[in-house]
Amino acid sequence: MELQLMQWQVGDLPFFYRCQPQPSNAPYGLPDSLPFCLEFDSALGLIRQSPNTQVEAALERCYQHGSTISGMMDSGGIGQQYARDFLDFIAHHETDLTGKRVLEIGCGTGYLLSLLKQKGADVLGIEPGAQGQGGQQRHGVPIIDGFFPHPKAEGKFDLIVAYAVLEHIGEPQGFLEKIADSLAPDGVAYIAVPDCAPYIENGDISCLLHEHWSYFDASSLQRLLEVSGFAAAVQPAGFGGSIYARAVRVSHKTKPVNDEIDLAGNGFERFRSLALGAGQRLERFLAGPGQAGIYVPGRMINLLASLDSVDLAQVRLFDDNEALTGLYFPGMPNPIEDFSGLVERPPARLLIATKSFHFQIADRIEHASVEVPLLAWSDLFLVAAPK
Repeated sequence: MELQLMQWQVGDLPFFYRCQPQPSNAPYGLPDSLPFCLEFDSALGLIRQSPNTQVEAALERCYQHGSTISGMMDSGGIGQQYARDFLDFIAHHETDLTGKRVLEIGCGTGYLLSLLKQKGADVLGIEPGAQGQGGQQRHGVPIIDGFFPHPKAEGKFDLIVAYAVLEHIGEPQGFLEKIADSLAPDGVAYIAVPDCAPYIENGDISCLLHEHWSYFDASSLQRLLEVSGFAAAVQPAGFGGSIYARAVRVSHKTKPVNDEIDLAGNGFERFRSLALGAGQRLERFLAGPGQAGIYVPGRMINLLASLDSVDLAQVRLFDDNEALTGLYFPGMPNPIEDFSGLVERPPARLLIATKSFHFQIADRIEHASVEVPLLAWSDLFLVAAPK
């Protein structure tokens, strides 16, 4: 297999900054869609978004605004659960943080830093988005406005933390090597990235975001850390769909095993094949008479955008999140409706685009006496023969 040539032109995908009151990103000076190309990095065995100057320019503007995709940890709601789980992971290994210098890269509002500070750590954050400066006042932690490495982050650190950051970096190996250079001799890096394995294994392209340059599973994260000069232990998060890593500096870099690279390359090809099949099945579903509906549409926006023959005006979107009602996904002409819109004006057919809550949603529709043919997530994402 000629791994160096493995590339996949996915197509123009929505540039998702946030759901908004109008069907366009134009008020934010951002495009509604941009080309998206995936490639397989045969040196690292890693699936990556191909370099694209248009994407880089849009992301620079996006990060200055403070994208809602980045920075999941905060003091309220589900963000607190993300932070507490990652803190538990760190605290399991670091039983005494008193006096230790801790740097968090991409610290968002600084909430995790405030928890580490409560445990006695001497903390510092770096954050390019506006949420960093507001969080600095709210949580009482010092935050540098900018990107890592930064001249104001002087000296060596005992711990460097990067939660949901590495996937945003165009050159992740160089980034990790800079982290290694900023660690004290016995320093440790704590890394968290989204676990893309379930998406890759099912051909689900909803994980693809222009903000994310790398798409990790546990094996590819382990390989990247080892080739960057770390000995790493990788494990699934206790909460949310992330992978955690504890990485310790070592004096040598480990070269990836060829068999592992070949296996990962096969996984990339399978990802593409399964995604194309899912797109064909969605296209057939949407081609029927009347308007089609999609419940929990966030999982389908990329797949919808990749289908050239689909009239998006004939696709209605439904979600139970009240904060989304009346808002738009970029490039989608119809606003997001709540359940009452489904009851009052049922679509001709409905895709329930979630595995976890399919039966709850289907039961709710039945109890509301709404008669609409249903398609399940599993009807689109058929798993092929075992690997």
